[in-house]
Amino acid sequence: MSLKRRKFIQKAGWAIPIMAHPFPNILGQNELLEESSKREISISAEFNFERLNDRIWIGKDFWSIPMEDWEITNNRLQCKSTKKNTRLNLLTYLLKKDKGDFKIKSKLGLLGNDKTKGSVGFTVGIQDSTDRNSIKAACYFGQGLAMGVSLEGKLFVGKEEVTLPRGFDYTEFELQLETAPNDNGYQCQLSVVDLKDQKAQLTYQHSGELAGLVALEQNMNEKGGSTFWSKYLSVEGNKVEYNPSNSFGPVLWAMYTLSKNTLKLTAQFPPVGEKDSQKVELQFRRNNRWVKEKTLEIDTVSYTAIFQITDWNSTENTNYRLVYKIDGKKQFYEGTIRQEPIGKPLRFGGLTCQEWAGYPYRPLVENLEKTDPDMLFFSGDQLYEGNGGYPIKRQPEDSAILNYLGKWYMFGWAFGNIMRDRPTICTPDDHDVYQGNLWGEGGQGISFEKWKKVQDAHGGLVQTPNMVNVVYRTQCGHLPDPYDPKPLPSGINNWYTQMVYGRVSFAIVSDRLFKSGPEMLRPGKGRIDHLTAPATPEELDAQNLDFIGNRQMEFLDKWIEDWEGTDMKVLLSQTLFSNVGTHHGPRKQFLFGDLDSGGWPKSKRDKVIRTLRKASAFHINGDQHLPFMVQYSVDGIRDGGWTFCTPAISTGYPRWGQPDSVNIPFTDRPEHALPNTGCYRDGFGNYNYIYAVGNPEDDFNEEKNRYLKAQKKASGFGIVTFNTKARTITMEAIRFLANLDIDSKENTYPGWPLTIDQNDNDGRRPLGYLPKLQCKQANQLIRIINEENNETVKAMRIKGKEYVPAVFSLGKYTLIIGEGEDEKVIKSVQISTDPKETVIV
Repeated sequence: MSLKRRKFIQKAGWAIPIMAHPFPNILGQNELLEESSKREISISAEFNFERLNDRIWIGKDFWSIPMEDWEITNNRLQCKSTKKNTRLNLLTYLLKKDKGDFKIKSKLGLLGNDKTKGSVGFTVGIQDSTDRNSIKAACYFGQGLAMGVSLEGKLFVGKEEVTLPRGFDYTEFELQLETAPNDNGYQCQLSVVDLKDQKAQLTYQHSGELAGLVALEQNMNEKGGSTFWSKYLSVEGNKVEYNPSNSFGPVLWAMYTLSKNTLKLTAQFPPVGEKDSQKVELQFRRNNRWVKEKTLEIDTVSYTAIFQITDWNSTENTNYRLVYKIDGKKQFYEGTIRQEPIGKPLRFGGLTCQEWAGYPYRPLVENLEKTDPDMLFFSGDQLYEGNGGYPIKRQPEDSAILNYLGKWYMFGWAFGNIMRDRPTICTPDDHDVYQGNLWGEGGQGISFEKWKKVQDAHGGLVQTPNMVNVVYRTQCGHLPDPYDPKPLPSGINNWYTQMVYGRVSFAIVSDRLFKSGPEMLRPGKGRIDHLTAPATPEELDAQNLDFIGNRQMEFLDKWIEDWEGTDMKVLLSQTLFSNVGTHHGPRKQFLFGDLDSGGWPKSKRDKVIRTLRKASAFHINGDQHLPFMVQYSVDGIRDGGWTFCTPAISTGYPRWGQPDSVNIPFTDRPEHALPNTGCYRDGFGNYNYIYAVGNPEDDFNEEKNRYLKAQKKASGFGIVTFNTKARTITMEAIRFLANLDIDSKENTYPGWPLTIDQNDNDGRRPLGYLPKLQCKQANQLIRIINEENNETVKAMRIKGKEYVPAVFSLGKYTLIIGEGEDEKVIKSVQISTDPKETVIV
């Protein structure tokens, strides 16, 4: 079938799709021919790069990899990457499975010539073998039929090639692919012509289907090759399918939080150009019409705009949209600010650790959408340095920032659709700031030269404060205002804060940024963070060591007593405050302890747990790459609160919690009698009551399917349900490939779900009880103060009207009941020996 009848429509330098019937309309009178006509609809589009403003982001129809190495400049598309298989993926025009013809064309030219190697051309039918229908997976893992020209003087399709004319001019040439179906697959005809009208042509027979993405690709057969430019790219044919919903941008995604009637929302943009609009407008849907709320400038380093609206009405759903104009057209991004779940259980989604082998995590994302949590918490490692499969750029600073953004955008592309309509807490961890391990030492820096020698085994941040602040702004900018707005001495911004939502108060802290480095304990070279031999607790602790830092400790001390609008309290951090993993890495090495954990320094760690139990605060975290449910111990066995370490979204570096395999003594095995559960002592002297652990399977390396491998490596996510009326907490650990359409034990890890009472988060054994309190009003705030040292013993909102206060030492106590003007104080209360003694308040 001839392609001559197709026409390109070009407007404002960008593409508009057209559909053309190759048969006269009169043939539509015949039903059979009408069906044939439908099948023969041809779609055409041309993308003219010459008329676009200079920028790194190519446009919403494309996704470039590496993102920062493609740009519009000098009135053309240019690529500076010398990495093999550098692609500009076309998202919105795909090759469908139906038989049909198609044509692709581009004007190209040599940009940087090393005179030895380099290639440019098209790759068609790009699909990922694991997730064949996902364009996100195809962009990063897809394979297709590659074709083009090489500086070795060849025109090639797959493994077939012909020689280009002698003296072929690479400075500017036109490359065109025409395909037509036949009985065995497709006949592909690739042709090229240079400015001197020198031509070459190659006909190739492709067996099988050609379906999936189309990409403009460089260095198709080599790395370190030359670079090329393009002035336009066009596609057409009846095998081409237009799907505008595949576009990504210009508003990539939005995240918001809502706390105490204050809404904060981050709009994330790609690297738009200086001549593109620098403003974005936020609108809300009110009385069936869109109403402008605010217009903000886009930050030109992080490419974010952060909106803050006070006096928000949280009692109803409110639709919002972000309005941004680019390339002469208004673009819209829509979402919903949810009604705050008051008077019903709060469902909380806990997620962590996104190593890209499982990208875009489609089965997990679909399951997360099915569970429909009221809010989300991404506890860290929203990206890893190697995500996307292209190199880390650590310096100069501007290149490092763009490199980070390209990997950060992978996160938003995977989860943006679910984040747009529920509050999302996002906190960075070590890999987010390009470090395998992080002991931030209060924001102190470490030079690149020193860092290269120690490779993450010493304290300090290797990336510049400006880059770290970009990470913090993109991930934490929409969190409620920080407790301490003053930057650290290095210039790094703080983000630890409190969020109250659904009558649950969340303390959001960084347990990495302020922590002391392992060199403070164990001087030496190599992996000083790995304890390959036993050590005494005294060797692993010292008064000069920091855990979460003095200011965060001050914040927690105040947070446990602030119960405004709150029935339950939860601490959110990056990792759990114990060392429960026993085996590490691809060789499954046993370690006595890992300094990349929250198990040390024990004295400072214990202080945090003592503080948390005063408010019966629950703890949620991630980082460990396998799920755990643990009850902490401090002064006695199981006298602390509970923590849920959620599964990794996609596990990279494997860990196991298998203390039984190395004969570590245990007590108190739970009734379910699962192996590797019970109370164990870790290498830092902490006694951890392990109720459940979800271990990976040992044969995961034999699995080729990326999603099955993620499942075998114990990937998944957590769901925590806070019943603020019953004051209970239910924990679930959902497997990566769970089938939530059926009720099956295989959907969760062994030992889950578990429901605990709010009061289980204080495991202290009382020495005695004060007189029973009989309150005239239900659900009063009660604070118990030890008069000898003026220390808070307990601060919590009781359930109902009766409460028997427990105390843990002899002495006199002050009871403070109620809040504000209704507050009542009773002093010098002592342990009662009469169980019927009651105080009416």
